[in-house]
Amino acid sequence: MSTVTSAPVSTASSRVGRRPHAEFMQIWEEGYVSRQISFESMHTPGGFIVSGGTLRRADGSLDRARILAYVDAVVASDPVFRLRLQRSFLGLTPPAWVPDEDFDLSRHVVFVDEPADLAAADIRELAGAYDGTMPIDHPLWRIRVTPLTGGDVLVGTMLHHATLDGMSGMKVMSGITQKSADEELPDPVDPFADARAARRVEMPYLALREWWGRLASPKPRAAWRSYRAKPFLRRVRRVLARNILPLRYAADDAARARALPPRHSAWRRLDAAVAGRRAREHGGTLSDLLAAAIIGAWDGPQRVVRLRFPVSFHNPAEPHIRNHVRDMAVTGDADASLDATIASVHAQVAERDAAFDHDTVPGFPIGYSTLLPWVSRPRYFCGGEVRAIIPFPASLGHDQFAAAGIMYNGSLFIGANMPIDRDVDGTVARMADLLVGPGREEAS
Repeated sequence: MSTVTSAPVSTASSRVGRRPHAEFMQIWEEGYVSRQISFESMHTPGGFIVSGGTLRRADGSLDRARILAYVDAVVASDPVFRLRLQRSFLGLTPPAWVPDEDFDLSRHVVFVDEPADLAAADIRELAGAYDGTMPIDHPLWRIRVTPLTGGDVLVGTMLHHATLDGMSGMKVMSGITQKSADEELPDPVDPFADARAARRVEMPYLALREWWGRLASPKPRAAWRSYRAKPFLRRVRRVLARNILPLRYAADDAARARALPPRHSAWRRLDAAVAGRRAREHGGTLSDLLAAAIIGAWDGPQRVVRLRFPVSFHNPAEPHIRNHVRDMAVTGDADASLDATIASVHAQVAERDAAFDHDTVPGFPIGYSTLLPWVSRPRYFCGGEVRAIIPFPASLGHDQFAAAGIMYNGSLFIGANMPIDRDVDGTVARMADLLVGPGREEAS
């Protein structure tokens, strides 16, 4: 059996008399934490495979002190990883992210002693999917470090979709890795040393002040227009929903089992240049090709299917919104040719402004497709080169086939989640054939 140990404690300094800090969630983010089942379903596992030389001691064991120093300096010093959820007084405002004044690195880093065989291991276990639900009153992230039998190290990551979406997640991935193996390690810092967590009773005033500051001039007129833009009864319903959260977080075991059935995952490494050329030859983008490959790889009895598809609304003028996507949906026939499906997906995405209500799109809802670019050169974690990425989508409990792709250093890494009664390895293999052609898969 492997042994699991945790990191030493890192304590925050006193914040008495310092300015209150609160980053208010948008309404679509709030949905991810609106009830227990939603909260649990948005735990998103993934990971890096890192060259193990600098992460191991001479005897081959993990160099825990070095890894912890890196995580403390590069990961835990990033503001995103030091914020926890705070709900407001009487539910008058959305929840906010506030500094965790009881931050403890031992809650967030797990080491595994026994080497794992990557080819035979449960990849979701290595990513940390079975290490338990993250406590909602602390930052929503976890790292699980496992030595691999081939000498590399798998750095599993568990992130919560309420804290980040795909685009902001890619920026965070760049922040927790470095450009070179010998890049100097910064000193660990508390990014909120000059701030404190806003108290619940302060949050309505802080939200009002922030909202007023973002209004266009003349402010009284803009304020009235902004307030009237949302129906009053909808506002009342949201406040009531926030005040019955104890009931919404009281799902019994049977309800959880129905909403969050067990799933398994698989991943592959593909040649990004081959996939990009194939997409262009078929008249679409790589994102179109990925969605078409998911549709074409589906082997369920339902042949006309519906696939959710994220559209980013990130805007440099709105840096306070870090989770800013809306889901549309595309429909396709799993028996159609790849040419026909790519053309159809491309046309539907071009008309996306009229297609955001995915419940009106025809077809059996199978799941989710997302494609994310990262960087075209190697990145490094604790001095070791990131050799591969294992991406899994933030899929819903009832999704039958959800897949993600990340482009990194010339490769396209794809990962998929499916219920355990479905053949995830065979499905991902068919998906890979559609993306790059039969027999073109790279060794992982």
